Amino acid sequence: MSYETEIENGAKVLEMELDEAMEKYAGICQENNLTQENPVAISLWRNYVANVKRSKQSGNEGSTGGDSLYKNAFGFFVSLDAPRDMMSWNRNKAKEAFLRDSDKALEEGIVAQATENALGKFVISRYHNRQYQEKIVSALPEGAETLEDGRIYIPLDATESYMSGGKNANYGKPLPKEQYRRAGIFYGSIMGGEMKPYYFSYKNQPAVDFQPQPFTWVHFICVANDNGEDIYGATTKTLNSLTLNDSLDPESEAYRDVSSYDIQEILVEKFSDKLTPLVELDRRHMAIQTLPAKDRYIITDGTVCNMNMTPTSNGNRIINITDLNAEMDYENDTGMVTCWIPEHLELDFGIGSTVIVIGRTSQRQGEDGVEPATINTAGIYVTTRHGSPVDVPVPAEEDFDWF
Repeated sequence: MSYETEIENGAKVLEMELDEAMEKYAGICQENNLTQENPVAISLWRNYVANVKRSKQSGNEGSTGGDSLYKNAFGFFVSLDAPRDMMSWNRNKAKEAFLRDSDKALEEGIVAQATENALGKFVISRYHNRQYQEKIVSALPEGAETLEDGRIYIPLDATESYMSGGKNANYGKPLPKEQYRRAGIFYGSIMGGEMKPYYFSYKNQPAVDFQPQPFTWVHFICVANDNGEDIYGATTKTLNSLTLNDSLDPESEAYRDVSSYDIQEILVEKFSDKLTPLVELDRRHMAIQTLPAKDRYIITDGTVCNMNMTPTSNGNRIINITDLNAEMDYENDTGMVTCWIPEHLELDFGIGSTVIVIGRTSQRQGEDGVEPATINTAGIYVTTRHGSPVDVPVPAEEDFDWF
């Protein structure tokens, strides 16, 4: 039995996402200086699965004893992205490849093809490890696509191995119809440890429903990576365990007194390399645009000078912020920065408020050259609140009682 099958079987027992299990297995190999094919590594994985299974059965999955998979987290999200369908790009590329040259797309393992036989079943053909294979199935996978000319193709996972060197257990299998993933930056403590930043990642439908507001103190269950820098959502456990600290009884064991924490001080001390003045936004964008997505966010602040609460086609609202200490070019509107606000972020402030904005910068080429950088916002913290986004002046009606 291959180690990929071992991991897949263990993940099913633990109700664990396959990529999380692969990460854990890679960590076990790294800790013990073993290759992923080494039988000793497989033995250690079996031991890990057995320990976690026993811990879950005894009701101690949230404890620090043993090598529990699930960990208690406490803190707040500095940012939380809108959920993204991670399979959309791969499916579109597979469709483009199939339309361009269906035989080549098949031979390169990008797609499988399906034809319906006289018995109403489907003959699936694919190339796997450069070998042609056929299989008869009674139903097509959800990700199958039928073109207008009647041809049926199935986008496949064409990634044979990860950049880390580990083999992809899903290689050659159908891509899911959709696979939502939500990412963010969490500041907090895992199992009572040091308060520090973590990169957070969560996928599938529970990630879509997981919507704590940034800078709200929360408790939840997660899976912690051995590198001490990343945490993951755990199937429905993370969603179902999400609890606002303010909703707890102050006398309860889980409640934490957060009155001594200063959000602005935390951002300055723990995220100093991300702080960017508005006037430096374009320059900062150029400097970080080649970094991995998890490191490409910035933290800036400004005064809200305009708001448009009418959602765009993708659900974003728009606010413009400005630095009142910087000179404003009224003819060209320079000095104002556009922030795109996804629908899951609450806006409970109005024009004149001062805010801290966290997000990734973007910049496009316009007809007259490169346009100013904008911010795809993933977190907002209000430092001074004025008004409300729904405060719209209503024109006074004339008094026609005399008529």
